[in-house]
Amino acid sequence: MSEVDAGVKQLREWWLFEATKSLLTLMVEQGIEAVPVRVSCGWPSRGGMGQGKHVIGQCFPQEMCADGVPQIFVSPRIHESIEVLGTLLHELLHASLGWRVGHKKPFSQAARKVGLVGPPTATTVGPELQVVLQNLVNELGSYPHAPIQVVAKQKPGSRLRLFECQCDPPVKLRAGRDDLRVVCLDCEEPFTLAEG
Repeated sequence: MSEVDAGVKQLREWWLFEATKSLLTLMVEQGIEAVPVRVSCGWPSRGGMGQGKHVIGQCFPQEMCADGVPQIFVSPRIHESIEVLGTLLHELLHASLGWRVGHKKPFSQAARKVGLVGPPTATTVGPELQVVLQNLVNELGSYPHAPIQVVAKQKPGSRLRLFECQCDPPVKLRAGRDDLRVVCLDCEEPFTLAEG
């Protein structure tokens, strides 16, 4: 194998391309129509970068794509080869069945045929499919990707300073200056810069 060939095999898109060919073959063997698709690693349009539950794959249906070819994105958050293959297979089913099906009965039936288990909105790889996918990983090598870990952006604190009067409880206000000279109309005491 040449140095160039070895370098190409480290590309995620090469790996996803080869995996897609194998998964489409698996679908056809189970009587599910395979359609042309484009597959890449990329952020989903929603729910991909937040800190809570996140979307790990997304299929944009042919109706949304200018050339009519569905496009699939696998989240850069995931890197474990079997999980990536399970996610890709889930999205390939969406591409084949069309967006109107969603996660309804035709989708769940197709998912079971190919070996995906669990609720249709969050399928996982079943034991029989696990063996098939592990053989594919043995052939392709591990998914050449390191996960991107999203860190929550810290919200800056207020630049305004907090002032309080002597009332109990105190009236509070914020101002953009340190030398605020205002008196409370209730306690008739000046507002002072709050501690902390």
